[in-house]
Amino acid sequence: MTEQPYVRRIYAAQAGRDPGQTGFLQALESLYESLAPWLEERPQCEAAALLERLGEPERTALFPVIWTDDQGRPRQSRGFHIRYTAALGPERCCLVLGPGMDLSAAKALALDVSLCRALAGLPLGGGLAGADIAPAGLSDGESRRFCDSFMAGLYPLLGREDRPGCWAGQVPRRELDYLTGAWERMDAIAGRGGRPGRAQAPMSRAQAVGAGLCRFAQCALKRRGGQRMEGQRVLISGAGPAALWAGETAARMGALPIAIGDDAGCLYAAAGLPLALLRSMIREPGLPLLLWAIRSPGVEYRPGPVLWDIPADLAFLFGGGAKLGSAAARRIVLRRPAGVFEGAFQSVTARAGRIFAEAGLYAPAIAAGAGGQVLLAETDGPADRWEADRLLRTAMEDICRTVWEESERWGRPGDLLLGARIAAAAPLADALIRKGI
Repeated sequence: MTEQPYVRRIYAAQAGRDPGQTGFLQALESLYESLAPWLEERPQCEAAALLERLGEPERTALFPVIWTDDQGRPRQSRGFHIRYTAALGPERCCLVLGPGMDLSAAKALALDVSLCRALAGLPLGGGLAGADIAPAGLSDGESRRFCDSFMAGLYPLLGREDRPGCWAGQVPRRELDYLTGAWERMDAIAGRGGRPGRAQAPMSRAQAVGAGLCRFAQCALKRRGGQRMEGQRVLISGAGPAALWAGETAARMGALPIAIGDDAGCLYAAAGLPLALLRSMIREPGLPLLLWAIRSPGVEYRPGPVLWDIPADLAFLFGGGAKLGSAAARRIVLRRPAGVFEGAFQSVTARAGRIFAEAGLYAPAIAAGAGGQVLLAETDGPADRWEADRLLRTAMEDICRTVWEESERWGRPGDLLLGARIAAAAPLADALIRKGI
Protein backbone atom coordinates (compact mmCIF):
# COMPACT_ATOMS: atom_id res chain seq x y z
CA MET A 1 0.00 0.00 0.00
CA THR A 2 1.22 3.50 -0.83
CA GLU A 3 2.41 5.86 1.91
CA GLN A 4 0.10 8.66 0.71
CA PRO A 5 -1.66 9.73 3.96
CA TYR A 6 -5.08 10.39 2.46
CA VAL A 7 -5.15 7.03 0.68
CA ARG A 8 -4.02 5.08 3.75
CA ARG A 9 -6.52 6.82 6.02
CA ILE A 10 -9.52 6.28 3.79
CA TYR A 11 -8.65 2.68 2.93
CA ALA A 12 -8.22 1.84 6.63
CA ALA A 13 -11.65 3.34 7.36
CA GLN A 14 -13.19 1.36 4.47
CA ALA A 15 -11.58 -1.89 5.63
CA GLY A 16 -12.93 -1.32 9.14
CA ARG A 17 -16.43 -0.66 7.82
CA ASP A 18 -16.59 -3.71 5.51
CA PRO A 19 -14.14 -6.23 7.02
CA GLY A 20 -15.63 -9.31 5.34
CA GLN A 21 -15.80 -7.95 1.78
CA THR A 22 -12.37 -9.17 0.68
CA GLY A 23 -12.88 -8.92 -3.08
CA PHE A 24 -14.24 -5.38 -2.91
CA LEU A 25 -11.49 -4.25 -0.54
CA GLN A 26 -8.82 -5.66 -2.86
CA ALA A 27 -10.35 -3.77 -5.79
CA LEU A 28 -10.40 -0.55 -3.76
CA GLU A 29 -6.83 -1.02 -2.53
CA SER A 30 -5.56 -1.53 -6.06
CA LEU A 31 -7.49 1.50 -7.35
CA TYR A 32 -6.43 3.80 -4.51
CA GLU A 33 -2.78 2.75 -4.92
CA SER A 34 -2.85 3.67 -8.62
CA LEU A 35 -4.47 7.05 -7.90
CA ALA A 36 -1.97 8.07 -5.17
CA PRO A 37 0.41 10.11 -7.42
CA TRP A 38 -2.53 11.74 -9.20
CA LEU A 39 -4.11 12.78 -5.89
CA GLU A 40 -0.91 14.58 -4.87
CA GLU A 41 -1.50 17.04 -7.71
CA ARG A 42 -5.22 17.46 -7.01
CA PRO A 43 -5.75 18.54 -3.38
CA GLN A 44 -9.32 19.51 -4.26
CA CYS A 45 -10.12 15.79 -4.46
CA GLU A 46 -9.41 15.29 -0.77
CA ALA A 47 -11.41 18.42 0.06
CA ALA A 48 -14.35 16.97 -1.89
CA ALA A 49 -13.98 13.52 -0.19
CA LEU A 50 -13.40 11.83 -3.55
CA LEU A 51 -12.03 8.53 -2.25
CA GLU A 52 -14.79 8.26 0.34
CA ARG A 53 -17.37 8.66 -2.44
CA LEU A 54 -15.58 6.27 -4.80
CA GLY A 55 -15.47 3.70 -2.01
CA GLU A 56 -19.20 3.59 -1.35
CA PRO A 57 -21.99 2.81 -3.84
CA GLU A 58 -24.81 5.34 -4.03
CA ARG A 59 -27.33 2.56 -3.43
CA THR A 60 -27.00 -1.07 -2.38
CA ALA A 61 -29.98 -3.41 -2.33
CA LEU A 62 -30.32 -7.09 -1.41
CA PHE A 63 -33.56 -8.97 -1.95
CA PRO A 64 -34.70 -12.61 -1.67
CA VAL A 65 -35.58 -14.54 -4.81
CA ILE A 66 -38.04 -17.34 -3.94
CA TRP A 67 -38.87 -19.86 -6.69
CA THR A 68 -39.84 -23.52 -6.95
CA ASP A 69 -37.94 -26.37 -8.58
CA ASP A 70 -39.53 -29.04 -10.78
CA GLN A 71 -40.43 -31.11 -7.72
CA GLY A 72 -42.43 -28.20 -6.28
CA ARG A 73 -39.92 -27.52 -3.51
CA PRO A 74 -39.29 -23.85 -2.67
CA ARG A 75 -35.77 -22.59 -3.32
CA GLN A 76 -34.22 -19.30 -2.27
CA SER A 77 -31.54 -17.30 -4.01
CA ARG A 78 -30.25 -13.83 -3.24
CA GLY A 79 -30.60 -10.91 -5.62
CA PHE A 80 -28.39 -7.81 -5.75
CA HIS A 81 -28.70 -4.36 -7.21
CA ILE A 82 -25.83 -1.88 -6.93
CA ARG A 83 -26.00 1.66 -8.25
CA TYR A 84 -22.39 2.65 -7.87
CA THR A 85 -22.49 6.16 -9.27
CA ALA A 86 -24.78 8.22 -11.45
CA ALA A 87 -22.45 11.24 -11.54
CA LEU A 88 -21.80 10.95 -15.29
CA GLY A 89 -25.37 10.17 -16.33
CA PRO A 90 -28.33 7.86 -15.76
CA GLU A 91 -27.48 4.40 -14.51
CA ARG A 92 -27.67 1.45 -16.88
CA CYS A 93 -26.78 -1.69 -14.99
CA CYS A 94 -24.99 -4.83 -16.13
CA LEU A 95 -26.36 -8.24 -15.15
CA VAL A 96 -24.38 -11.15 -13.70
CA LEU A 97 -25.79 -14.54 -12.66
CA GLY A 98 -23.38 -16.95 -11.01
CA PRO A 99 -22.91 -19.09 -7.89
CA GLY A 100 -19.92 -16.98 -6.76
CA MET A 101 -21.90 -13.73 -6.77
CA ASP A 102 -22.11 -12.07 -3.37
CA LEU A 103 -22.23 -8.50 -2.10
CA SER A 104 -18.46 -8.08 -2.20
CA ALA A 105 -18.17 -9.34 -5.78
CA ALA A 106 -21.17 -7.27 -6.90
CA LYS A 107 -19.67 -4.05 -5.50
CA ALA A 108 -16.28 -4.76 -7.08
CA LEU A 109 -17.86 -5.42 -10.48
CA ALA A 110 -20.06 -2.31 -10.23
CA LEU A 111 -16.96 -0.22 -9.48
CA ASP A 112 -15.22 -1.62 -12.58
CA VAL A 113 -18.28 -0.89 -14.73
CA SER A 114 -18.28 2.71 -13.50
CA LEU A 115 -14.58 3.16 -14.27
CA CYS A 116 -14.95 1.54 -17.69
CA ARG A 117 -17.76 3.87 -18.74
CA ALA A 118 -15.88 6.91 -17.45
CA LEU A 119 -12.76 5.90 -19.40
CA ALA A 120 -14.81 5.38 -22.56
CA GLY A 121 -16.32 8.86 -22.16
CA LEU A 122 -19.89 7.56 -21.92
CA PRO A 123 -22.67 9.65 -20.33
CA LEU A 124 -23.82 6.68 -18.27
CA GLY A 125 -23.69 5.76 -14.63
CA GLY A 126 -22.31 2.48 -13.36
CA GLY A 127 -24.41 -0.25 -11.80
CA LEU A 128 -24.84 -3.98 -11.52
CA ALA A 129 -27.69 -6.42 -10.91
CA GLY A 130 -27.22 -10.09 -10.22
CA ALA A 131 -28.04 -13.23 -8.28
CA ASP A 132 -26.10 -16.12 -6.78
CA ILE A 133 -27.32 -18.86 -9.11
CA ALA A 134 -25.97 -20.82 -12.09
CA PRO A 135 -28.64 -20.75 -14.83
CA ALA A 136 -27.03 -23.65 -16.71
CA GLY A 137 -28.16 -26.07 -13.99
CA LEU A 138 -31.85 -25.19 -14.27
CA SER A 139 -34.55 -26.74 -16.39
CA ASP A 140 -36.63 -24.47 -18.64
CA GLY A 141 -39.44 -24.37 -16.09
CA GLU A 142 -37.10 -23.67 -13.18
CA SER A 143 -35.36 -20.92 -15.14
CA ARG A 144 -38.66 -19.25 -16.00
CA ARG A 145 -39.87 -19.35 -12.40
CA PHE A 146 -36.54 -18.02 -11.15
CA CYS A 147 -36.55 -15.17 -13.71
CA ASP A 148 -40.13 -14.19 -12.83
CA SER A 149 -39.27 -13.98 -9.13
CA PHE A 150 -35.95 -12.25 -9.75
CA MET A 151 -37.53 -9.57 -11.95
CA ALA A 152 -40.31 -9.02 -9.37
CA GLY A 153 -37.62 -8.02 -6.85
CA LEU A 154 -35.41 -6.16 -9.32
CA TYR A 155 -37.97 -4.17 -11.29
CA PRO A 156 -38.66 -1.47 -8.65
CA LEU A 157 -34.91 -0.83 -8.42
CA LEU A 158 -34.15 -0.42 -12.12
CA GLY A 159 -33.34 2.99 -13.58
CA ARG A 160 -35.26 4.62 -16.41
CA GLU A 161 -32.47 3.72 -18.86
CA ASP A 162 -32.43 0.03 -17.98
CA ARG A 163 -33.90 -2.41 -20.51
CA PRO A 164 -33.44 -6.19 -20.58
CA GLY A 165 -32.26 -5.82 -24.19
CA CYS A 166 -29.14 -4.08 -22.86
CA TRP A 167 -28.21 -7.32 -21.08
CA ALA A 168 -27.77 -9.27 -24.33
CA GLY A 169 -24.47 -11.12 -24.21
CA GLN A 170 -24.27 -10.92 -20.42
CA VAL A 171 -26.71 -13.74 -19.65
CA PRO A 172 -27.75 -16.82 -21.65
CA ARG A 173 -30.36 -16.28 -24.35
CA ARG A 174 -32.95 -18.38 -22.51
CA GLU A 175 -32.72 -16.30 -19.33
CA LEU A 176 -32.69 -13.06 -21.35
CA ASP A 177 -35.98 -14.01 -23.01
CA TYR A 178 -37.62 -14.96 -19.70
CA LEU A 179 -36.38 -11.75 -18.03
CA THR A 180 -37.64 -9.65 -20.94
CA GLY A 181 -41.08 -11.25 -20.71
CA ALA A 182 -41.23 -10.64 -16.95
CA TRP A 183 -40.08 -7.02 -17.42
CA GLU A 184 -42.81 -6.40 -20.02
CA ARG A 185 -45.46 -7.79 -17.67
CA MET A 186 -44.19 -5.58 -14.85
CA ASP A 187 -44.28 -2.60 -17.21
CA ALA A 188 -47.90 -3.33 -18.09
CA ILE A 189 -48.89 -3.62 -14.43
CA ALA A 190 -47.14 -0.31 -13.70
CA GLY A 191 -48.98 1.37 -16.58
CA ARG A 192 -45.83 1.88 -18.60
CA GLY A 193 -46.50 -0.72 -21.27
CA GLY A 194 -45.35 0.03 -24.77
CA ARG A 195 -41.94 1.43 -23.84
CA PRO A 196 -39.69 0.63 -26.79
CA GLY A 197 -37.08 -2.04 -26.23
CA ARG A 198 -33.58 -1.86 -27.59
CA ALA A 199 -33.35 -2.67 -31.30
CA GLN A 200 -31.29 -5.66 -32.37
CA ALA A 201 -27.72 -4.42 -32.80
CA PRO A 202 -25.69 -5.44 -35.88
CA MET A 203 -22.85 -6.43 -33.52
CA SER A 204 -23.50 -8.33 -30.30
CA ARG A 205 -22.02 -7.20 -27.01
CA ALA A 206 -19.84 -10.33 -26.86
CA GLN A 207 -18.52 -9.64 -30.36
CA ALA A 208 -17.81 -6.03 -29.43
CA VAL A 209 -15.87 -7.07 -26.32
CA GLY A 210 -13.80 -9.69 -28.15
CA ALA A 211 -13.14 -7.65 -31.27
CA GLY A 212 -12.56 -4.49 -29.24
CA LEU A 213 -9.89 -6.20 -27.16
CA CYS A 214 -8.03 -7.18 -30.33
CA ARG A 215 -8.24 -3.59 -31.64
CA PHE A 216 -6.89 -2.31 -28.33
CA ALA A 217 -4.08 -4.89 -28.36
CA GLN A 218 -3.10 -3.93 -31.91
CA CYS A 219 -2.88 -0.26 -30.92
CA ALA A 220 -0.94 -0.97 -27.70
CA LEU A 221 1.56 -3.25 -29.44
CA LYS A 222 2.14 -0.63 -32.13
CA ARG A 223 2.88 2.01 -29.51
CA ARG A 224 5.25 -0.38 -27.78
CA GLY A 225 7.99 -0.48 -30.39
CA GLY A 226 5.95 -0.86 -33.55
CA GLN A 227 4.86 -4.48 -32.94
CA ARG A 228 1.85 -5.92 -34.76
CA MET A 229 -0.65 -8.70 -34.19
CA GLU A 230 0.47 -10.68 -37.23
CA GLY A 231 2.23 -13.89 -36.29
CA GLN A 232 1.70 -13.49 -32.54
CA ARG A 233 0.80 -16.71 -30.72
CA VAL A 234 -2.24 -16.11 -28.50
CA LEU A 235 -3.61 -17.91 -25.45
CA ILE A 236 -7.26 -17.22 -24.58
CA SER A 237 -8.71 -18.05 -21.17
CA GLY A 238 -12.45 -18.70 -21.15
CA ALA A 239 -14.59 -20.32 -23.81
CA GLY A 240 -17.61 -18.01 -23.75
CA PRO A 241 -18.84 -15.91 -26.67
CA ALA A 242 -16.54 -12.92 -26.01
CA ALA A 243 -13.46 -15.18 -25.81
CA LEU A 244 -14.42 -16.94 -29.05
CA TRP A 245 -14.97 -13.61 -30.84
CA ALA A 246 -11.54 -12.48 -29.63
CA GLY A 247 -10.01 -15.63 -31.12
CA GLU A 248 -11.91 -15.19 -34.39
CA THR A 249 -10.89 -11.52 -34.71
CA ALA A 250 -7.27 -12.26 -33.79
CA ALA A 251 -7.13 -14.95 -36.48
CA ARG A 252 -8.53 -12.54 -39.08
CA MET A 253 -5.88 -9.99 -38.06
CA GLY A 254 -3.11 -12.51 -38.76
CA ALA A 255 -2.42 -13.72 -35.22
CA LEU A 256 -2.30 -17.39 -34.23
CA PRO A 257 -4.76 -18.26 -31.43
CA ILE A 258 -3.04 -21.51 -30.45
CA ALA A 259 -5.11 -22.38 -27.35
CA ILE A 260 -8.48 -21.51 -25.84
CA GLY A 261 -10.07 -22.97 -22.73
CA ASP A 262 -10.58 -22.80 -19.00
CA ASP A 263 -9.58 -24.60 -15.80
CA ALA A 264 -11.20 -27.84 -17.00
CA GLY A 265 -9.19 -28.08 -20.24
CA CYS A 266 -8.32 -26.33 -23.49
CA LEU A 267 -8.13 -26.78 -27.25
CA TYR A 268 -4.61 -26.56 -28.67
CA ALA A 269 -3.17 -26.34 -32.18
CA ALA A 270 0.48 -25.42 -32.66
CA ALA A 271 -0.23 -23.83 -36.04
CA GLY A 272 -3.22 -21.91 -34.71
CA LEU A 273 -6.84 -22.94 -34.23
CA PRO A 274 -8.61 -22.90 -37.62
CA LEU A 275 -10.76 -19.86 -38.30
CA ALA A 276 -13.58 -22.17 -39.44
CA LEU A 277 -13.48 -23.95 -36.07
CA LEU A 278 -13.73 -20.69 -34.10
CA ARG A 279 -16.68 -19.55 -36.21
CA SER A 280 -18.43 -22.89 -35.73
CA MET A 281 -17.94 -22.62 -31.95
CA ILE A 282 -19.55 -19.17 -32.03
CA ARG A 283 -22.55 -20.52 -33.96
CA GLU A 284 -22.98 -23.53 -31.64
CA PRO A 285 -22.13 -22.29 -28.13
CA GLY A 286 -22.08 -24.58 -25.14
CA LEU A 287 -20.73 -27.75 -26.78
CA PRO A 288 -17.88 -29.46 -24.85
CA LEU A 289 -14.36 -28.57 -25.99
CA LEU A 290 -13.53 -32.27 -26.28
CA LEU A 291 -16.25 -32.65 -28.92
CA TRP A 292 -14.74 -29.82 -30.98
CA ALA A 293 -11.32 -31.52 -30.80
CA ILE A 294 -12.85 -34.77 -32.08
CA ARG A 295 -14.50 -32.92 -34.97
CA SER A 296 -11.38 -30.94 -35.95
CA PRO A 297 -8.29 -32.72 -37.37
CA GLY A 298 -5.06 -31.26 -36.05
CA VAL A 299 -6.70 -29.84 -32.92
CA GLU A 300 -5.78 -31.40 -29.58
CA TYR A 301 -7.76 -31.39 -26.34
CA ARG A 302 -5.64 -31.01 -23.20
CA PRO A 303 -7.53 -31.70 -19.94
CA GLY A 304 -6.94 -29.83 -16.69
CA PRO A 305 -5.60 -26.34 -15.88
CA VAL A 306 -2.73 -26.49 -18.38
CA LEU A 307 -3.43 -23.38 -20.46
CA TRP A 308 -0.72 -21.23 -18.88
CA ASP A 309 1.93 -23.93 -19.38
CA ILE A 310 1.80 -23.30 -23.15
CA PRO A 311 4.41 -20.80 -24.46
CA ALA A 312 2.81 -17.85 -26.26
CA ASP A 313 3.29 -14.16 -27.11
CA LEU A 314 -0.06 -12.74 -26.00
CA ALA A 315 -2.60 -13.68 -23.35
CA PHE A 316 -6.27 -12.67 -23.56
CA LEU A 317 -8.12 -13.09 -20.26
CA PHE A 318 -11.87 -13.76 -20.27
CA GLY A 319 -12.27 -15.64 -16.99
CA GLY A 320 -13.08 -19.30 -17.37
CA GLY A 321 -12.93 -20.54 -13.79
CA ALA A 322 -11.32 -19.09 -10.69
CA LYS A 323 -9.54 -15.76 -10.91
CA LEU A 324 -6.03 -16.00 -12.30
CA GLY A 325 -3.77 -15.79 -9.25
CA SER A 326 -0.22 -14.71 -8.56
CA ALA A 327 1.31 -18.17 -9.17
CA ALA A 328 -0.15 -18.40 -12.69
CA ALA A 329 0.79 -14.75 -13.31
CA ARG A 330 4.43 -15.49 -12.49
CA ARG A 331 4.42 -18.47 -14.86
CA ILE A 332 3.12 -16.25 -17.66
CA VAL A 333 5.62 -13.45 -16.91
CA LEU A 334 8.57 -15.87 -16.96
CA ARG A 335 7.89 -16.44 -20.67
CA ARG A 336 8.08 -12.67 -21.31
CA PRO A 337 4.88 -12.23 -23.33
CA ALA A 338 4.42 -9.18 -25.53
CA GLY A 339 1.19 -8.36 -23.72
CA VAL A 340 -1.54 -9.51 -21.34
CA PHE A 341 -5.01 -8.11 -22.04
CA GLU A 342 -8.02 -8.57 -19.75
CA GLY A 343 -11.37 -8.81 -21.50
CA ALA A 344 -13.67 -9.65 -18.57
CA PHE A 345 -13.89 -7.76 -15.28
CA GLN A 346 -12.29 -9.40 -12.26
CA SER A 347 -10.52 -12.11 -14.28
CA VAL A 348 -7.32 -11.71 -12.24
CA THR A 349 -6.59 -11.10 -8.57
CA ALA A 350 -5.24 -7.71 -7.50
CA ARG A 351 -1.81 -9.25 -6.82
CA ALA A 352 -1.69 -10.90 -10.25
CA GLY A 353 -2.58 -7.57 -11.86
CA ARG A 354 0.32 -5.88 -10.08
CA ILE A 355 2.70 -8.65 -11.20
CA PHE A 356 1.66 -8.14 -14.82
CA ALA A 357 1.88 -4.35 -14.55
CA GLU A 358 5.37 -4.48 -13.03
CA ALA A 359 6.56 -6.85 -15.74
CA GLY A 360 5.46 -4.75 -18.71
CA LEU A 361 2.43 -4.45 -20.91
CA TYR A 362 -0.83 -5.25 -19.11
CA ALA A 363 -4.23 -3.77 -19.94
CA PRO A 364 -7.08 -4.16 -17.42
CA ALA A 365 -10.65 -4.87 -18.51
CA ILE A 366 -11.78 -1.28 -17.87
CA ALA A 367 -9.66 -0.41 -20.95
CA ALA A 368 -9.16 -3.46 -23.17
CA GLY A 369 -12.64 -4.87 -22.51
CA ALA A 370 -14.53 -1.62 -23.04
CA GLY A 371 -15.89 -2.53 -26.47
CA GLY A 372 -19.25 -3.72 -25.17
CA GLN A 373 -19.70 -0.52 -23.18
CA VAL A 374 -18.94 1.59 -26.26
CA LEU A 375 -21.76 0.04 -28.28
CA LEU A 376 -24.08 0.08 -25.26
CA ALA A 377 -24.15 3.89 -25.39
CA GLU A 378 -25.50 3.86 -28.93
CA THR A 379 -29.21 3.81 -28.08
CA ASP A 380 -30.26 3.87 -31.74
CA GLY A 381 -27.42 1.57 -32.70
CA PRO A 382 -25.09 1.70 -35.70
CA ALA A 383 -26.76 1.28 -39.08
CA ASP A 384 -24.94 -1.94 -40.01
CA ARG A 385 -22.04 -4.22 -39.07
CA TRP A 386 -19.50 -2.16 -40.99
CA GLU A 387 -20.54 1.03 -39.22
CA ALA A 388 -20.42 -0.80 -35.89
CA ASP A 389 -16.91 -2.07 -36.65
CA ARG A 390 -15.73 1.41 -37.64
CA LEU A 391 -17.19 2.88 -34.44
CA LEU A 392 -15.60 0.16 -32.33
CA ARG A 393 -12.17 0.47 -33.97
CA THR A 394 -12.11 4.26 -33.56
CA ALA A 395 -13.29 4.10 -29.95
CA MET A 396 -10.74 1.45 -28.88
CA GLU A 397 -7.90 3.34 -30.57
CA ASP A 398 -8.96 6.51 -28.75
CA ILE A 399 -9.11 4.67 -25.41
CA CYS A 400 -5.67 3.12 -25.98
CA ARG A 401 -4.16 6.49 -26.91
CA THR A 402 -5.67 8.15 -23.84
CA VAL A 403 -4.42 5.41 -21.51
CA TRP A 404 -0.93 5.33 -23.03
CA GLU A 405 -0.53 9.11 -22.89
CA GLU A 406 -1.65 9.11 -19.26
CA SER A 407 0.98 6.50 -18.40
CA GLU A 408 3.65 8.61 -20.13
CA ARG A 409 2.54 11.70 -18.22
CA TRP A 410 3.24 9.95 -14.93
CA GLY A 411 6.68 8.75 -16.00
CA ARG A 412 5.68 5.10 -16.51
CA PRO A 413 5.13 4.68 -20.27
CA GLY A 414 3.39 1.41 -21.05
CA ASP A 415 1.94 0.96 -17.55
CA LEU A 416 -1.60 0.69 -18.85
CA LEU A 417 -3.00 -0.32 -15.47
CA LEU A 418 -1.89 3.02 -13.99
CA GLY A 419 -2.88 4.95 -17.09
CA ALA A 420 -6.34 3.40 -17.32
CA ARG A 421 -7.25 4.00 -13.70
CA ILE A 422 -6.11 7.62 -13.65
CA ALA A 423 -7.78 8.34 -17.01
CA ALA A 424 -11.02 6.79 -15.70
CA ALA A 425 -10.90 8.52 -12.31
CA ALA A 426 -10.41 12.03 -13.75
CA PRO A 427 -13.87 12.47 -15.36
CA LEU A 428 -15.54 10.74 -12.41
CA ALA A 429 -13.78 13.09 -9.99
CA ASP A 430 -14.75 16.16 -11.98
CA ALA A 431 -18.38 15.03 -12.15
CA LEU A 432 -18.57 14.24 -8.44
CA ILE A 433 -17.01 17.59 -7.51
CA ARG A 434 -19.46 19.47 -9.76
CA LYS A 435 -22.34 17.46 -8.32
CA GLY A 436 -21.50 18.52 -4.78
CA ILE A 437 -22.55 16.74 -1.63
